[in-house]
Amino acid sequence: MNKLPVAFLFVSLPSYSFCFEEAGQRYNVDPILLEAIATQESSLNPNAVNVNYNQFGDEVSRDYGLMQINSEWFDDLAEFNVTESTVMSPCFNVNLGAWVLSSNFSTHGYNWNSVGAYNAGFRKSTQNARDIYAAKIKEIYQQLQLKNNNSHQQRKRVFRRYTE
Repeated sequence: MNKLPVAFLFVSLPSYSFCFEEAGQRYNVDPILLEAIATQESSLNPNAVNVNYNQFGDEVSRDYGLMQINSEWFDDLAEFNVTESTVMSPCFNVNLGAWVLSSNFSTHGYNWNSVGAYNAGFRKSTQNARDIYAAKIKEIYQQLQLKNNNSHQQRKRVFRRYTE
């Protein structure tokens, strides 16, 4: 009977939370960083869809899912069955986001500038937007690290109390 609260510590996690771990391992990207990006991009809403417009009000692209994968990737990734439908699968979406971020790290280094480029690209004209985005992600990342550390410590204390 005393073991029931331990189970509840794991029930509250979203069903897709393991996707960050899996994608992080596959693409050598910190899963907490992936979660920070998803938090900023979609507020962890796997069904998020946002429309992007140009200065004339014309739709130019859409962003999909947890990691807000831009539709401009669809043509390049058609051979991998990346479509509007498949990109809405939470784990597939997180893996695509991890792939994009890993590519940024491979070409421009493992740094906050590469993180900022996830949202703003690497053009010289987007440096300010890149810096702003990277700062937002860094703040969320640090909060998640603290939360994860505190949660881990709390689970250890609860587990120890119920197993003694």
